Amino acid sequence: MKVFVVLLAALAVSQAAPTVSNALYSVNAVEDIVILMKKTTTEVLQQIETQNFVNTNSKAKALYKQLNQVTSESQRDVLSILAQHKSGKVQGLYITNRIVARGVSKAAYEELLTRDDILEIRAPKVMHIGDVTETKDARVLEWGVEKVHGPAAWAAGFTGEGVVVSSIDTGVRYTHVALRDGYREDYGWFDPYMGTATPNDQNGHGSHTMGSIAGRNGTGVAPGAQWIACKGCDTSQCSEAALLGYAQWTFCPTLPDGTAEDCEKRPALSSNSWGGGNEDPWYDEVINMWNSVNIVPIFAIGNSGPGCRTANSPGDRPGALSVGATNANDLIATFSSHGPSVQALRIKPEVSAPGSNVRSCGYLTDTAYSILSGTSMACPHVAGAAALLVQQGLTDPKEIAVALQDSAVRPEMESVVCTGGGVNVTDPWPNNSYGWGRINVAAALGVE
Repeated sequence: MKVFVVLLAALAVSQAAPTVSNALYSVNAVEDIVILMKKTTTEVLQQIETQNFVNTNSKAKALYKQLNQVTSESQRDVLSILAQHKSGKVQGLYITNRIVARGVSKAAYEELLTRDDILEIRAPKVMHIGDVTETKDARVLEWGVEKVHGPAAWAAGFTGEGVVVSSIDTGVRYTHVALRDGYREDYGWFDPYMGTATPNDQNGHGSHTMGSIAGRNGTGVAPGAQWIACKGCDTSQCSEAALLGYAQWTFCPTLPDGTAEDCEKRPALSSNSWGGGNEDPWYDEVINMWNSVNIVPIFAIGNSGPGCRTANSPGDRPGALSVGATNANDLIATFSSHGPSVQALRIKPEVSAPGSNVRSCGYLTDTAYSILSGTSMACPHVAGAAALLVQQGLTDPKEIAVALQDSAVRPEMESVVCTGGGVNVTDPWPNNSYGWGRINVAAALGVE
């Protein structure tokens, strides 16, 4: 498996010579860069989609093999140039045909500019986990789990048993009392930053979100599920390199040291409470690859509300199941981002879920809990609900999204959803605040 440790930026179109970032080599003698090859992994996916496979595991293995073959061949000469110039850490990616490199000299950069197989060379960028607001609310009842009708689903036998869930976040305190029994130790952890062997969390955001997905004792929507995780964010910031590294690990997990990949160990879904910007396609290939092998890509829509056209990427992109945040009264939270997507005017988010004053697992001790707010907190409620639908037998991400949308609760609301951004959205349902509505997992399962 190809592992790496740098970042990346925005997408552009090139003809012969690579497009470059104006900021490169303006000050530093060496730079961290990202190289996008002209040959894309989308071509590989399109070819695989025309073939028939015995099952999704066979498809995932074939796709993994073909992606590695095509990207390795495409990247060979560029990797050789970087090696000759004694660049820093350099690695190629297979889920998207890109090379990330640290400490690249200006001489190497100038040689790369002469190549016609490179689409773009650009500077790194950093994504962010959703901003959260900690409160001093001392409630014990996990109102969000109850609000989405988790207990009714459990009573019917749907707890997520037999389903593997995952998240890209700041890590997880895996010894927490609400999480330790659900951790899948086998192929269960990956840390692109430090290479640690077991899950850990120095921020708390990741422990909180995983608690709402699969925490025991009433903490999470899918308490019977197993969970795996990756440290996609070392603090409140998430390097694009780590986010892409985890994307590959989700697609075909490895041991913590990055070896012995096994595509059959992939999770049923990935919960992502991070993002930034609008209509940024940099994660599109990942979303498409995940969908192709039945990994549901679930994203928080962002905390940039209350205006229209504030939905963040990758949640605002096609193929992503995006989530807005509601409060205890089923009102959209003031911070929750709204659609439509900036360019294509897609309805975003698709659904909404509890995200205000949500209590879940803390990270300082094994019995700590914290109360946070954000679409980061809404996203894992949907991930937990998706896990229950997988247990029932749904595997196709599109079918899971439709099940959640068609059964969603549609609260009484004003006719005007949001304003600003050059639009004034008045269509009641679906709309660009709630999407198709606030989820009700019991109704989606057909057990109430």
